[in-house]
Amino acid sequence: MEKINITIAADGTVDLQLAGFEGGKCKEATKALEQLLGNEIIDRTLTSEFYLTEEIEQEEKISSS
Repeated sequence: MEKINITIAADGTVDLQLAGFEGGKCKEATKALEQLLGNEIIDRTLTSEFYLTEEIEQEEKISSS
């Protein structure tokens, strides 16, 4: 299940934590939110889920060669 947890601190900083998104889908899911908030992205930490789809695609390319 895909989830987005949004935390807005007293100083106005926004923290988005995502779960259940594979590959670059997390960036697609937050793109509109980032634009609406208009905040500069200070830090982006990618979880192992981000790399999951890319690893599978690479394995498929190697296998089919």
